[in-house]
Amino acid sequence: SGRRNWNAAKDLQRYRHHYPGLIESENDEEEEMWNLSFYKNEICFLPQGLYIETLLESWWDNYEVLEENHSYIQWLFPLRERGMNWRAKPLTRQEIQAFKKSNEVMQRFRRAYQLMLRFYGILLVNEETGELKRAENWAERFQNLNRFSHNNLRITRILKCLGEMEYEHYQVHLVKFFLTETLVKETLPNVKRSALDYFLFTIRSKQKRRELVYYAWQHFKPQGSFVWGPHDKLLKYRACSAKSQLHRKAEVRQETPDKKSDDSVEKDQNQSPEEEQKAGDAVDLQPKVNDEDVIEKLSECVSKRGDGEEASSTQQEEKDINSETEDVQGTAENDCTKESKKRKLDANMADASGPLKSPTDIENISRNLGECAI
Repeated sequence: SGRRNWNAAKDLQRYRHHYPGLIESENDEEEEMWNLSFYKNEICFLPQGLYIETLLESWWDNYEVLEENHSYIQWLFPLRERGMNWRAKPLTRQEIQAFKKSNEVMQRFRRAYQLMLRFYGILLVNEETGELKRAENWAERFQNLNRFSHNNLRITRILKCLGEMEYEHYQVHLVKFFLTETLVKETLPNVKRSALDYFLFTIRSKQKRRELVYYAWQHFKPQGSFVWGPHDKLLKYRACSAKSQLHRKAEVRQETPDKKSDDSVEKDQNQSPEEEQKAGDAVDLQPKVNDEDVIEKLSECVSKRGDGEEASSTQQEEKDINSETEDVQGTAENDCTKESKKRKLDANMADASGPLKSPTDIENISRNLGECAI
């Protein structure tokens, strides 16, 4: 439709803020915690259900039952809100704390997550980090996902429950997986809208959510029709990302001046080729000055002033200093001794602006040398 689903936005906002205004009955009796009892293998899910151990073992490869049964999902992934199964009980804060205190319960919770991932054609590669990859039968399972849209609601429920159980790292990997499959590889076209309207905004961490929104914007086509984030902020986010890459690359170059640091940029999978080119060009344009004596002298002068002070200069001074920079570069390449380069630099500075009288002049020169002297 080209428009964002604002009902979904409000629903996810309420979830991210832990359901403001929701009143829960305080009950210290553990036996009345229905969801906890189910995960302790004490009761069957309702209606007409199984114990969780039986479910996890007998339904592992029974994709037909997992598809057609609509009662179990609210019990496997309970939420603090009611679902379509009115025999299922809403999750409570007390239950959440009790879940996390029991290793037995949390182990079953992770098995339930893997069960549903397998049903969707996904494998949990690393149980600690939450890293995912396609299963061997992914093509068949993706076809099922594209065909039956009610699974999108199930995935949203799973993501919300992961967040309640403090498995946000699992959330991030699952959302990133679906964004990649829908926007980049385009294997799940009928999941694309749910991934953008619902999956993306189950992440409670603003930083991680913004990273995922930016990733979605990068790969959305046409980019101008992206309605899940303000374009001006997304452009600023890209600029900040590129700037941070430049800083990291400059630091690596200072630590190892004889080694190229292009790898630090190439390792960022989310960076565009245009940003990589700009980052590479910015570093390559920095002048190479190897005169250790000159660098040491300029550094000592600059250190006499505060780091936060800024020197002012006229346009004419900047032109003169730029010409000095060119001369210094030529000297560094052509002269064989450090002494000759030092004399050349002193002569040029004397011709252009007279002898150095203050640390301000030193700062101006060092700035125009691309800060290589500092």
